[in-house]
Amino acid sequence: MMDAPETSDGGSERQNESISLTHLLRPLGSQSEAVRPFMPVLGGPRLYLLLLYAAVVIGSSVEFFMSQELWYGSWEVYNTYVFIVSGFFILMGVAMLFLTTGEAPDDGFKLPLPKALLWVMGLILLVIMSIGLAGLGSGIGGWAVLLSVLLLTGFIMMVMGMKSIANKDAFWLAIYGFGVVMMVLMPVHEAFDVARSEPGDYPFGSGLNLLLLAVGMSASLLSLQFLRTRDGYLGAWLIGAMALFLIAFHEQAGIVASGNYEPYDSGLALIGIVFSFLPLFLYLWKEKEYLSIWSKLRRANHLMQTGDFPGALVHADAAVQESSAGGVSHKFSLPWNVKGDVLYHMKEYSKAKTNYDLALEIDPEDSTTWCHLGNMYAFEGKRALALSAYDRAIQADQKNAIPWNNKGAVFSTLDWPEEALACFNRAVALDPRDFDAYMNLAKTCVRLGRSDDAVMNYQKALEVKPKSKLAKEGLQREFYKGMCLDQIRGWEAMGLDTAHLRNLLKQDPSDFDQTSKEYLSSIVEQRTQLVIGGGQDKFDVNAAIKAVLNVTAEKGATLERIMKETNLTSEQLVLPMALLMKTERLHFKRSGTHDVYVSQGKAPEKPEIPPPEEPPKRKLHHKTERPKPEELEPTASVLVFGRRKKKR
Repeated sequence: MMDAPETSDGGSERQNESISLTHLLRPLGSQSEAVRPFMPVLGGPRLYLLLLYAAVVIGSSVEFFMSQELWYGSWEVYNTYVFIVSGFFILMGVAMLFLTTGEAPDDGFKLPLPKALLWVMGLILLVIMSIGLAGLGSGIGGWAVLLSVLLLTGFIMMVMGMKSIANKDAFWLAIYGFGVVMMVLMPVHEAFDVARSEPGDYPFGSGLNLLLLAVGMSASLLSLQFLRTRDGYLGAWLIGAMALFLIAFHEQAGIVASGNYEPYDSGLALIGIVFSFLPLFLYLWKEKEYLSIWSKLRRANHLMQTGDFPGALVHADAAVQESSAGGVSHKFSLPWNVKGDVLYHMKEYSKAKTNYDLALEIDPEDSTTWCHLGNMYAFEGKRALALSAYDRAIQADQKNAIPWNNKGAVFSTLDWPEEALACFNRAVALDPRDFDAYMNLAKTCVRLGRSDDAVMNYQKALEVKPKSKLAKEGLQREFYKGMCLDQIRGWEAMGLDTAHLRNLLKQDPSDFDQTSKEYLSSIVEQRTQLVIGGGQDKFDVNAAIKAVLNVTAEKGATLERIMKETNLTSEQLVLPMALLMKTERLHFKRSGTHDVYVSQGKAPEKPEIPPPEEPPKRKLHHKTERPKPEELEPTASVLVFGRRKKKR
């Protein structure tokens, strides 16, 4: 029967690393939100870019719309500034989308063209139209409207063709882009004198303008309702920002250049600002949703670490519900994992298994969840299923030490100590700070009768956790047992029968000291009679004692060296050695792993234990406080409830 695993600090139980917000900053090329499994990380260059864009555009647009005296009358400098800044933001946004890792899976929605072809066609169209407008725009009159629309269309096709954007999002981005194009046509056709309104009718006095505005706004606002990922919002932001870039591009290329922003330019700027800020706000709202989910998961994890499982279950349930509301519960496995962990600790194994199954359906390569599922099977006595789950955990993450430790624990319950030993050795090789693996190694070595190895592993466990009472007690016990075995092996090397001592050591090591003294007394009595009786065995015992002490004077000596330098046989050495050991002037100890070694002095009774850290000064509290997880005494649990570590 296995004890329930306990949370311990450091080696055996790590807190869920993936829940730390310090690890959630996304790189320039982040993971696509359309992939499964998906990890909603927060912040990073995307968010910083959007916030910087908002600050720059708000500052510039407020002063422009209120005074139009930017750069103190230097129009060329101002327009160049707008051209460079808007181009920079668009270029960085495209780069971030392009560098996003992970390809969106097939969501059942078919686009008319493959994404790669869409992207290439869009790029070609964008480049050709840009060159055409820059070179010919000032002399082709109303045809510049068509080139501008085709330029914007090419850019929309490029955004749609990004591999990180799902087909459904790409479709709704096409609708969003269509709406923006319709709205852009309203000021553009007026600026290029194509179907221009009557004087005083701009912007809303013309039926054509109202139609373009109504269709464009309806299409854009409707499509935003169906975008659910930050990748989609980033694409919509790029399309809106492109309208701002068109203003500066037209002026920079000398296409209907006015030397200042006319009302038509103001209309185009307003469209660009509004329909780049709307997806920006939705992006920030999605960040808020993800932050709320992470906060609840972190709170659930904290309560679980402190033993408040009902409270942890409340927050884990809330995280699952918010994930469902945010549209990520089918691809974000961690809320299901954490809920399963809480139910696991509450020993509601059937409910925990349901949540683990859901998590593994989302992410079949989640090593930690396979490990926890194996723990659950182990506690239910389903050892074959437990071993299978641990094998899957190892297959998913070959650097994870915890499934190796837990697999060894199951082998121990099956009474397969050699297999268990191999697993524990693998665990400490992967994680040299794994306290529980060292403790399990030590216990297995005890079962196999390898006290020296057990002592070494208890010492390593104490290096990880110097305050562990279990490790200290185990080290002292096995060190004492090893010392006793050294005495037994020494007398066996001299040809004596020690079967009684070995049986006693197995049954009750606490009486070994007294029994060994009685054993030495019996040896002295028997051998003294033989020496007194004379014959070929008679020799000078006092001289033999002095010779033995001389040989072992400095650092001790092996039994072979003592016989060689004293010219005494092992039979003759029994009496002087027994007398010296009875008076605690010599003791046996092993040199290396095989040779019997004799050293002067009394055998050490206790091993050297690392000194404990100084306890913190006591503070007076007005109420009893729950101890922190790191203050709880860790147990050498046969199973370890492992760290929550995602491989991404």
